[in-house]
Amino acid sequence: MLKSNCLSSRSALRLATAIGFVVAPGTAFAQAAPAEEAAAPSSGLQDIVVTARRSSESAQNVPIAITTVTAENLQRLSVRDVVDIQKVTPGLFISSQNTGGRAKLTIRGQTEADSRLSTDGSVGVYIDGVPLTRSYGLRSNMIDLAQVEVLKGPQGTLFGKNTTGGALNITTQHPTYQLGGYVDLLYGSYDNKQIVAALNLPIVDDKLAVRVVGQRIHRDGYGENGVGVDVGVDRAWFGRALVRADPTDDLHILLSADYYKQNNTSTNVLLTYNGMLVRGNSATGSLGSIAAQLGLDPTSAADRMTAYNQWLTYFSRSGNQYSDSGDFYGNSGTGPLVDDVKHYGFSATIEYEVGDVTLKSISALRRLRVANGQDLDSTPFAIQESLVTTRQKNFSQEFQASAIDGTGLDWQFGLFYNKETGNEGSFSNALSYVNTGRASVVDADLTNKSKAAYAQAVYNFGGGVRFTGGLRYTKDDRAVTSHNRRDVSYANAPVPPVSRNTCFVTVGGGSIDPAVCTYSASTSSKKVTWLASADWRPIPQLMVYGSYSRGYRAGGFSIQAASSVPATAAALAANFTPFLPEVVDNFELGFKSDLLDRRLRINGAVFRQDYQNIQAQIRDAVNGQVVSLIRNAAKAKPYGGEIEVIAQVTPEWQINGSAAYLRAKYDKYFALDANGNLQDLSNLSFPAPKWTWNAGTSYTLPVANGSIEFNANLSYRSRVNFRPQLGQNDASVSQPGYTLLDARIAYDIDSIGLNIAVFGKNLTKERYLNAATNLESLGWNVGFPGDPRTFGVQLRKTF
Repeated sequence: MLKSNCLSSRSALRLATAIGFVVAPGTAFAQAAPAEEAAAPSSGLQDIVVTARRSSESAQNVPIAITTVTAENLQRLSVRDVVDIQKVTPGLFISSQNTGGRAKLTIRGQTEADSRLSTDGSVGVYIDGVPLTRSYGLRSNMIDLAQVEVLKGPQGTLFGKNTTGGALNITTQHPTYQLGGYVDLLYGSYDNKQIVAALNLPIVDDKLAVRVVGQRIHRDGYGENGVGVDVGVDRAWFGRALVRADPTDDLHILLSADYYKQNNTSTNVLLTYNGMLVRGNSATGSLGSIAAQLGLDPTSAADRMTAYNQWLTYFSRSGNQYSDSGDFYGNSGTGPLVDDVKHYGFSATIEYEVGDVTLKSISALRRLRVANGQDLDSTPFAIQESLVTTRQKNFSQEFQASAIDGTGLDWQFGLFYNKETGNEGSFSNALSYVNTGRASVVDADLTNKSKAAYAQAVYNFGGGVRFTGGLRYTKDDRAVTSHNRRDVSYANAPVPPVSRNTCFVTVGGGSIDPAVCTYSASTSSKKVTWLASADWRPIPQLMVYGSYSRGYRAGGFSIQAASSVPATAAALAANFTPFLPEVVDNFELGFKSDLLDRRLRINGAVFRQDYQNIQAQIRDAVNGQVVSLIRNAAKAKPYGGEIEVIAQVTPEWQINGSAAYLRAKYDKYFALDANGNLQDLSNLSFPAPKWTWNAGTSYTLPVANGSIEFNANLSYRSRVNFRPQLGQNDASVSQPGYTLLDARIAYDIDSIGLNIAVFGKNLTKERYLNAATNLESLGWNVGFPGDPRTFGVQLRKTF
């Protein structure tokens, strides 16, 4: 049950031309290694070892579209936020309201339908092989990492929770048997103070070692609300401890524990559209609510116009993504600013070698608590305020067996189990003073179970030809117990009478006592997914491949559907009609090449997908009331491609660039409008940019006692509509194409292990939205701004 917890793009291009061609850790960034790099000529590009297929191999030998950012390049680009990964990864798009440090991950157009526990994401996140089912905190704790691999396309066989879009495979720095560590101090714009410290401590030579890392962030907000409180304040703590034990040559153990906590104020909310006179001009609408709060008569058209003029003064102060005027990083709101997260977990990986066979067990337990409160009208009036809470516990267990030596037959087999339990709670105070039905509470206990068995084999025919085949059988069980109700104890003043309390999950309403106000439902789904691919090396410098893979995402429930009193048992059951699993078939052709004596690397891929039963947020009718739900509303056939290039011009100078194209529109998509009329949404684009590209340069200047390194990165994302639907003001929920320029200069003093750097992000002061939400039925839409231009100084002492 719910518990209270409480420069424009043109200018950027000119500047990029001035500083030189491109720096984008594309495919060669893309070959980062957790612990080692394969040998290569010192003047050529390095091979990077990845684990994209749950075994260690050169990324240039993996027949998968993959971009990997190494630890070195994470530091070069001052990356501590997962959102920055998209700046160097073609085909990856990350939008974020930055609530709970969450990021909405999109690969090749595949994205989540909702952030609640009742749904899964379409892009899986794995840390040291452990599925991170809920990605809270990712925007702050990207520290002490070995690499981040971005796998594109369905990962339907080897990875834990099946995903239709792809995966982020994150590897942390593991303990070694050498004493060492570092202290990293950062100070930047908006009084941004950060410290990261890591210690690697061998306990028993070649037998036992420990690595601990901690981070503290203390940054002011980018703007203020109407009462002078900073919005988007970042106050976060993070720690991770790993224990490595190698009792024998055949037995290897890795224990891990991590803890993340933030006590932030919620991010800024911008008013991006004025539809008040069209959508909010009624006695029980937004203007009626404002009029009542001003002591006026909400039923009077003249008084509502007075209310409108008052509201307009606040709307006019708000900046937007299309101009440089107005306040883009602050607002006039006075409502709640709560953004608290506590997220921690434990894992144990045990690996045992029996002859040529490796046995592995990966066990993990994680817990999460979130509370987020926002003033979604961004004015002093109480029109739309919300609080969302999440409590979650997740246990996962995986057993693997494999025999891989790169010759003849390589094989893997595995069993996977995941159990997630928790509660999703939310309540909304909409239209105070005129809406006696406000304080509707969503309160749902959820249990999600997933079981799977999988196998994959690679056969090396010789002559540079290989075939890979894999199968996975997955069964998912979903259960929900809902206590949705109207509870006036959550209402803003003036509080409606207690008689307004009622239950939304019992026929005819009634008591809101959770023991009585309860309804349970469950659903199951099962699916076989697969991978079939062939690759060939006609010459040692070139690999070509083709693959056909299937991915699937489990079904579930729209827990917010029960939002009014059901008149019949059939109407009540209709509220809990589950949405079905979605399936995507991915057809891909690609190549990977190392040319000119390994001084030029070009990798590319093209794909086409058949996407069925797409889970989408749509309007549907429940009990005669039009509400937003998740339904299997659409099908589509997205297609596109990516290319990544890196050139080692000289031993000191590297240039690289990458680009991705995506054509993703719905072939069939039907939903209801706000009045309950069926509308055809076919041909609408997915909420993802058509084009993404990045470019940059890295130059190292040797000096007497070390080196000076210059890095710059330019990234572009084309227009994206965050909430595609008909009959709305598209411009207010869209972000036009924009370019971001980041740069860093670092002085590395080898003799004392000291690195001193200055860096800047968003140097051209682009105003852009990271996300947007449609609230047009109330009279406005809102956007969530991306970070402004920032500068910083960083000092890192390694010992």
